Amino acid sequence: MRWWRLGPWSRNRLMRSGDRAEAVMMVVAVLLLVLLQFAAAFGMVTYTGLERQAAIARATVHPVPAVLLEDPYPTPEVAASIRTAGSQHWARARWSAAGGERTGAIPVDAAARVGQTVTVPVDAAGDLTGTVSSGPENAVVAVTAGCGVWALGAGAAAVAGAGAHRVLLGQRMWHWAREWDEFGTPPGPP
Repeated sequence: MRWWRLGPWSRNRLMRSGDRAEAVMMVVAVLLLVLLQFAAAFGMVTYTGLERQAAIARATVHPVPAVLLEDPYPTPEVAASIRTAGSQHWARARWSAAGGERTGAIPVDAAARVGQTVTVPVDAAGDLTGTVSSGPENAVVAVTAGCGVWALGAGAAAVAGAGAHRVLLGQRMWHWAREWDEFGTPPGPP
């Protein structure tokens, strides 16, 4: 029940205005943490948008066979570092799409060789596209976005609460010092 008596609604005449302001700040901070449920809604909106984009991409992107024109080569980042089994390699390839032949660099496995046929995703114009994100990938991005919004809100509430506490504590100490000066006797043993 002590916390109830320290609330801004207390009728205690010994409670200073700074104490009441700090109590209001703490109540507002707790309400902000509770009201940050919109972070979940933000995550859901993010997921819905990503799924809509993925559905559009799935409708417009289709795989076509491509023939490798050269052996794979590592990206400059991979070439400069230690190569791992799953590192990214590229090779020039040729594919037919949208009524014509296209060539370009495509990502391939390191084990691919010249003349090998691989599948590449292209759009309606025959241009290369990236892979279409899946439902689990979209869910991870949406959950991360929702948690990020909640963390930013909680952090802002915590920083505001700590800042208000520091300012109000300084005011209380200043008032105490002034009252002790008015009293004329410094505190201490007799």
